[in-house]
Amino acid sequence: MNKKHIDEFYKRIENDCQYGIFTLSLPLLLLNKHLYSVSENFYKTKYDLIHSDIDVLAALYFTNDNHSLTPTELYDATVFSSGGMTKVLKKLEKRELIFREASKEDKRKFIIKLTKNGEDLINECMNLIKGCLEEFFSPLSKKEQKEMKTMFSKLLYSVTQSSISSKIGQ
Repeated sequence: MNKKHIDEFYKRIENDCQYGIFTLSLPLLLLNKHLYSVSENFYKTKYDLIHSDIDVLAALYFTNDNHSLTPTELYDATVFSSGGMTKVLKKLEKRELIFREASKEDKRKFIIKLTKNGEDLINECMNLIKGCLEEFFSPLSKKEQKEMKTMFSKLLYSVTQSSISSKIGQ
C-alpha cells in the first residue's frame, strides 16, 4: 500500500460526498488483504499450512474445552463449503493434527477433535501471530482498540442477521 494512493483516495472522496461510505469499506478491505497476505505467508513458511487449515484448527481450539465440533458446526464456524471442508479435514487428519471420533449419541455422526499435536501447533501459531497483531494494532491506544472491537462486533453480529450479498445482488 502506497501512502500517496491512500491520500489521493481520501482527498477524492472528500470532494464527492456521494461515495463517503467507501472511507469505511476500503480501509477494511485493504487492511484485511494485508493481514491475510502476511499471515498466509507465515502459515505456509512456518507450518506448511494455509489459512483454511489454521481456521479449522483455531475453530476447534477456541470453541470449547474438548476442542471438538461436528463437521456441520465446523462449516458454520469457518464458512467453508462441504467439499472444501472435506479436503481440509483429510489434510489435517493425515498430518495428525485432528482425528474423527464416532458420536456417542449417533454412531453415524462423527466429531472432529484436535490431537495433542494439533493443540500444540495452534497454541504455538497463535502465540507467534499474537505478537505480529499487537504490533499491527500498536498505532491505536488501548481505548481505541477497545472501541474498534466494539464496533467490529456490532458489524459482525449484524452480518449474521442479514447478508450484504443479498442487497448487492438486487
